[in-house]
Amino acid sequence: MAYTNNEEHFLRVFKNSIKIDARTISVKTLLSERNLKRINYSPYYQRNYVWDLIKQTFFIESVILGTEIPPLIFFKSGLKIEVIDGRQRFETLKRFKDNEITLSRKGLMSLTGIDKQSFNKLDPEKLKEVFLESNIRIFEFEIINEPTLEISIEDKIKREIFRRYNTGITPLTSSEVDNARYNKDPLSDLFKKELALKGDFYTYVNNCFFNGEIDEKIQEKANYLRRLYIIEKFPISKYASGKERAEIVDLLYNFTTEHIENYITEFENFKSQIKLVHDFYLKISEEEVTLKNRFIFECIFWAIRILESEDRIIELDENYTILVTHYKKNIAKYIRDDSHYYSSIIDRFSDTAEVFQLITQFNFSIFIRNLGFKETVKNILSSEPDSVQKTDEFDHLRINKPSPISTPIDEIRSDIKTHRYSIRPSYQRQEKVSELKASSIIESILLGINLPPIFVLKKTDGVKEVIDGQQRLLSIMGFLGEQYMDQDGKLQYSKNNSYKLKGLKILKEHNGSNYNKLTEELREKILDFTIDVIIIDQNVNPNFEATDLFIRLNNKPYPIQPNSFEMWNSTVDTSLIKRIKEITKEHSSWFYSKETNSVEEERNDRMENEELLTILSYIKYNSINSEFEKILGFFTRKDRITCRIKNKAGLTDFLIKLDNEANEKEIFLECIENTNTLINKLKELFGGNPNKESLNSLFNVKGSAIFRRSFQDFYIMWVILVSYDSIEIEALDETFFENLKENLKTLRNTRNSNVEDNYLHSFVSELNLYYSL
Repeated sequence: MAYTNNEEHFLRVFKNSIKIDARTISVKTLLSERNLKRINYSPYYQRNYVWDLIKQTFFIESVILGTEIPPLIFFKSGLKIEVIDGRQRFETLKRFKDNEITLSRKGLMSLTGIDKQSFNKLDPEKLKEVFLESNIRIFEFEIINEPTLEISIEDKIKREIFRRYNTGITPLTSSEVDNARYNKDPLSDLFKKELALKGDFYTYVNNCFFNGEIDEKIQEKANYLRRLYIIEKFPISKYASGKERAEIVDLLYNFTTEHIENYITEFENFKSQIKLVHDFYLKISEEEVTLKNRFIFECIFWAIRILESEDRIIELDENYTILVTHYKKNIAKYIRDDSHYYSSIIDRFSDTAEVFQLITQFNFSIFIRNLGFKETVKNILSSEPDSVQKTDEFDHLRINKPSPISTPIDEIRSDIKTHRYSIRPSYQRQEKVSELKASSIIESILLGINLPPIFVLKKTDGVKEVIDGQQRLLSIMGFLGEQYMDQDGKLQYSKNNSYKLKGLKILKEHNGSNYNKLTEELREKILDFTIDVIIIDQNVNPNFEATDLFIRLNNKPYPIQPNSFEMWNSTVDTSLIKRIKEITKEHSSWFYSKETNSVEEERNDRMENEELLTILSYIKYNSINSEFEKILGFFTRKDRITCRIKNKAGLTDFLIKLDNEANEKEIFLECIENTNTLINKLKELFGGNPNKESLNSLFNVKGSAIFRRSFQDFYIMWVILVSYDSIEIEALDETFFENLKENLKTLRNTRNSNVEDNYLHSFVSELNLYYSL
């Protein structure tokens, strides 16, 4: 049978010729010599292995504890098997079994007794057997009844399966992880309850530390307040490094709050300290508005916490003039572009220490640098519950769970509307899934593609608490137009109630349809579709912590970000991706956003440089019609202009559509080649042998001691360089460098001008002039 085009053939095969085998096998079987010979866990479309030791350790601990991990997605072709999704998980299991991983204390939440142990050194010995016998779920895809299938069609099917399993539910943010981790923390509860009232406390926090922006981000603010609560206990030199900051903040917070006698009294004292800072905020006049800076207030709060802990009293009102004069003189230390860099953090806290020391004669030096802090952390760790005991209690920690129960959606929807189900426990995040992602879930159901299992805790009172799967369930209930019972016992509709399907890649004919517009056959297919439900009985697992499992299942280490090269690498036409990678590698010694010359840098490479080259080629593609503003957005931000891609999702759609648009694909390939030509032209401008300092000296128009390149530096350079495309290299001379530096100086406002709409308009107009050359 002849097909009009590859797209038609692809759609027919995907709809009718895919067999899916869902099964569970042990780690021992998965990593058997026979399987390792035929399983390719790093096919060309997979990203690099990027997990660090902490993430590896956390994952191995989860497996040993019996925590269900996301299924591995395989693609079988004859005798060969490829890992479509799960390369990081598969390779971590293999590396641990091969003794290439020594577990790190920082990655262990429960089994602290296996710190510094490899597989062969696991103690007690039974943990080896537990690891090898742990079950791993596998969804294996295979194309049947297509003996002469073209490789290009098979390749496209693999990419579509990968996309479907990697663009579903958004992983937890750090704020959401912390909200779950501190779900039962009394002080955090007081923070959130008081913030939710939107009263004085909310105003203090919002004005001083969140630039006065009114929003509903209560969790984010509570997480920030936990860090603020212990900031004076964390030497700034260590805090500023960023290394292990989150782990140490948690350690200090937990240790400090364990010794609180009265949480309400403690909270009121904390609130009064923030009020002192806010009183200073209110006193600042409009003429001194630049002093209304979150970094200034954070440093002042830090100084107040230190002084009060040392039984010193500071009156900000009495010293208002001294403080204002000092901060006006040193404001540059608090408004730097690189405010999150080590030197910037040290500079601003040291500066605040200087003025407060002048006022109080108190020496803050030990709070800036404390050589004994490492020992302090060590002592806190040693005071935690005995690690050996934790390992001895392993049988109580390990989850005893039955096999999954395949439950029809029709049964699940009935249960969700009753008190028998709790779909929104307090540690759950808000409903976040978009209509686009929800539509993809419904499309998978209609195609018969397995969804990850739903995890439920059956509590002692019989209520089934949804630990993982909330977003999937709400996507289904929303499409059906059904209500669910919320945490307050009230029936609610999903935020996407009765939504219409959109963005379907395979069943395109149903785009724009809601549930009621589907045929009766399709509606029945949805209701009959079974989802695996894993029920953990609290009566059998009395020590089980739901939040621990929630974090382990949702806190994906280094998730593939949507609209990134890591995603494009596995979803976009291979000829485009291959050429982009080749060009990126060719110029990797100097033309890059992120340096990847060392072994460690290469291992953790998130393909940012390939992403940059793709975007530059896209800018070139649109420059053909002089439409760089269609791609690049320019915005005022405090004292400078920022530049970013307006619609990266649009770029993703463009790249994927090139699969079926041969002419446009050829044009874009030419743009990729042209990008290579321009890089070589730039190379000649640098004398033919540039190094990393060559570009740094060009981009670092502010002369910062510590400088990191940003994508926007390259964007501005490209807008200018593309306009010189047809000019011979000899004619460029210093003109290009001069023009680029001037535009970057305007972008970063090195002249300290008043950045407003006219400033922005003038800058964009200047860039537009290059397109008239």
